[in-house]
Amino acid sequence: MGTLRIDDLEYEIDDLADETKQKIGRMQEIQNEIGLLNLRIQELQVVFQAYVNTIKAELDVDQPDDPDS
Repeated sequence: MGTLRIDDLEYEIDDLADETKQKIGRMQEIQNEIGLLNLRIQELQVVFQAYVNTIKAELDVDQPDDPDS
Protein backbone atom coordinates (compact mmCIF):
# COMPACT_ATOMS: atom_id res chain seq x y z
CA MET A 1 0.00 0.00 0.00
CA GLY A 2 2.94 2.34 0.56
CA THR A 3 4.50 4.32 3.34
CA LEU A 4 3.42 7.10 5.65
CA ARG A 5 5.92 9.79 6.59
CA ILE A 6 5.38 11.72 9.83
CA ASP A 7 8.07 13.77 11.59
CA ASP A 8 10.79 12.40 9.31
CA LEU A 9 9.87 8.80 10.19
CA GLU A 10 8.48 6.37 7.64
CA TYR A 11 5.92 3.70 8.43
CA GLU A 12 4.75 0.85 6.23
CA ILE A 13 1.02 1.34 5.94
CA ASP A 14 0.44 -2.40 5.61
CA ASP A 15 2.00 -2.85 9.06
CA LEU A 16 -0.32 -0.38 10.79
CA ALA A 17 -3.49 -1.21 12.69
CA ASP A 18 -6.73 -1.22 10.71
CA GLU A 19 -8.04 1.77 12.67
CA THR A 20 -4.90 3.71 11.76
CA LYS A 21 -5.30 2.74 8.10
CA GLN A 22 -8.88 4.04 8.21
CA LYS A 23 -7.66 7.34 9.63
CA ILE A 24 -5.05 7.59 6.88
CA GLY A 25 -7.75 6.95 4.28
CA ARG A 26 -9.92 9.64 5.84
CA MET A 27 -6.97 12.05 5.84
CA GLN A 28 -6.58 11.45 2.10
CA GLU A 29 -10.28 12.13 1.56
CA ILE A 30 -10.04 15.33 3.58
CA GLN A 31 -6.96 16.44 1.62
CA ASN A 32 -8.85 15.87 -1.63
CA GLU A 33 -11.82 17.83 -0.32
CA ILE A 34 -9.55 20.70 0.71
CA GLY A 35 -8.15 20.75 -2.82
CA LEU A 36 -11.65 20.90 -4.29
CA LEU A 37 -12.67 23.66 -1.89
CA ASN A 38 -9.55 25.67 -2.78
CA LEU A 39 -10.45 25.31 -6.45
CA ARG A 40 -13.99 26.46 -5.67
CA ILE A 41 -12.63 29.48 -3.79
CA GLN A 42 -10.50 30.43 -6.79
CA GLU A 43 -13.51 30.12 -9.07
CA LEU A 44 -15.63 32.27 -6.76
CA GLN A 45 -12.89 34.90 -6.58
CA VAL A 46 -12.89 35.11 -10.38
CA VAL A 47 -16.68 35.52 -10.45
CA PHE A 48 -16.49 38.11 -7.67
CA GLN A 49 -13.90 40.11 -9.59
CA ALA A 50 -16.07 39.91 -12.70
CA TYR A 51 -18.92 41.50 -10.73
CA VAL A 52 -16.58 44.21 -9.46
CA ASN A 53 -15.42 44.92 -13.01
CA THR A 54 -18.99 45.03 -14.30
CA ILE A 55 -20.08 47.41 -11.57
CA LYS A 56 -17.09 49.67 -12.21
CA ALA A 57 -17.91 49.74 -15.92
CA GLU A 58 -21.55 50.57 -15.16
CA LEU A 59 -20.51 53.36 -12.81
CA ASP A 60 -18.15 54.77 -15.44
CA VAL A 61 -21.03 54.88 -17.93
CA ASP A 62 -23.20 56.71 -15.42
CA GLN A 63 -20.55 59.37 -14.82
CA PRO A 64 -20.58 62.37 -17.15
CA ASP A 65 -17.45 62.86 -19.26
CA ASP A 66 -17.20 66.51 -18.28
CA PRO A 67 -17.38 67.04 -14.51
CA ASP A 68 -18.53 70.65 -15.11
CA SER A 69 -21.67 69.47 -16.95
